[in-house]
This record gives sequence, C-alpha cells and structure tokens, in this order.
Amino acid sequence: AREAVVSTQSTGRILCSLGGVSLEDVRVDRGSVELREALAASPGGCVPTLQLPTNEVVCQSLAITRYLGAITGYCGSTPIENLKLDQFAEILYDLIAAYDTVVKETNPVSKERKKKEAFKNDSYFYRYLGHLEALLTDDGPFLLQAKMTWADIVIMSFLELKQTPNFGREDLLATFPRLSAQYNAVRKSIAGYLKNRPKTPK
Repeated sequence: AREAVVSTQSTGRILCSLGGVSLEDVRVDRGSVELREALAASPGGCVPTLQLPTNEVVCQSLAITRYLGAITGYCGSTPIENLKLDQFAEILYDLIAAYDTVVKETNPVSKERKKKEAFKNDSYFYRYLGHLEALLTDDGPFLLQAKMTWADIVIMSFLELKQTPNFGREDLLATFPRLSAQYNAVRKSIAGYLKNRPKTPK
C-alpha cells in the first residue's frame, strides 16, 4: 500500500527510502491552496501528515516518525529500548521547542540577536546537547549502540542545518564527541539517499 506524506519532514522520507516503503512525497508551499487543503484534512490542523493505506490521515511529526520506524524496523526490539528512543527524541523536541522562539521571531534584528544567544557555549542549546550526549555511550555510535533507529535519524536531520553558518555554527558538535560520532555514522549509513535526495523548494 502507498503511504502519502504531506510535509517537508526529512526523517519520514529517509525511513521510507531505507525501508522500501512506497512513498508519494507531496511538498506544499506556504500560503498555497495545497497547504490549506492539507491543513483542513489534518486531524490537528497541522502538517506534516501521513495518509495510511486505509486512507485515514494522521498528523504530528514525532508520531509519524515512530510509526514509520516501527514498520521499517528502525526501532527498538524491546519496550525498554523503545522507551530510550522516545526519551532521547522528547529531549531533542524540548530543544526544538526552546529554539522555536528564534524561528518565529519576525523582527530581523531581534532574530539575529536571539540566534547568536542560542549558539553561545553556555546557552540552553548546549545544555540540551549535553543531555543528549550523556545518553549515548562509547559503545555506539548509535543510541542503541550498533543499531541505527529513527531517533538517530531525527537528530541527524535536525543538526544538519544547525551546523551551517547561516543557521547555527560549524563547530556545533566540537565538544560533543558522541553526538558527532552518531551524526557521522547516520550520514554514512544513508549516504546513498543523501546523494540523490530531492531538493526541498524554498
């Protein structure tokens, strides 16, 4: 059955590619008719959404990611392993929520100031990265050591943009060796996808 994703959610696209899940990758532009239709069809009035084989539409990025991780096998093997993946992702999403004040700032001067503050070494951004670093082990590189899961892919997708000068800082992971090893291992594991992935329209 075909899965249809209406989003620019890279994690979902990566999981579908890795797991051989047929994907109708629907991208929508801000302010477009297609976006308004997607929001109207979404149970939560938000994107991304996922259309299931039953034609039911579900939403929420993390819920979709967990589901795609489960059906593709990029998940834990026990309830405790899955709990650890959820814990890791929820901490990351706390960081994303905190950083959202930068994303949603409309004043250019204030936005630049908030971004610089966010990427100082003693900022909340680095405190959250420290929490995530502590959940990884030297037996890695992944959260479940040798097995890559959806949680590893989620943080790689988030950190990819944050390590560019325009959106963060290039040395972001310099003091986080385990996160750096995890990031590089994920990228190596999905190198084929990264090389051929379609560009997201601006």
